[in-house]
Amino acid sequence: MSEIKQYPVLKHIVNVIKNAIADSKVDEQSESVSIIKDGNDSIHVRQLFDDTEKIASIFITDKKEILYSEDLLETLEDIAQTAKADANLKKALEAAKIIVNDLSLQTEFILQEVKAAFDELSDSYEFGKTTEKNIEEFSASYKFGDNKFDITVVNSADAIQIEAKIDSAVKPAVKKTIEADVDKIGKALNNSFK
Repeated sequence: MSEIKQYPVLKHIVNVIKNAIADSKVDEQSESVSIIKDGNDSIHVRQLFDDTEKIASIFITDKKEILYSEDLLETLEDIAQTAKADANLKKALEAAKIIVNDLSLQTEFILQEVKAAFDELSDSYEFGKTTEKNIEEFSASYKFGDNKFDITVVNSADAIQIEAKIDSAVKPAVKKTIEADVDKIGKALNNSFK
């Protein structure tokens, strides 16, 4: 059986993750797919190319959020710095887009920041779940006391838009509080990320 020759960007990213997670093992499935096994859990990593066949997108599926618990998101954000000796690999890593659980790295950081911001504003806010993810945008359900609402966040190149969809049954004073808090979070996100 011949050995699988994986794409260099994929191989490098998989090795960085594997080396950061003690006792993990790698199963190279094909030139474009690897599975990192950590006990009974696994992280699926797949590389695709854009239309030019030059710029890679790395899709990471991490259902058990191992990357979060191991603090590897920042490492992935600065992945090009780990390829000091190989200029071509470093350039390819800088151009690569890394998508974790259907969100770009920056949008994933924004999701974490949104959760933290609502927690800091009031104990009355309760995160429900992320209902939609699409690389640069996500929607999530929230509760403020007994009042349910949804937020949609879009991470565009020049600004982050955050919008609340509040049920019409919510009392006007509560609606005004939620809208003011969402506006405050939106301004803070743009100051931090843009």
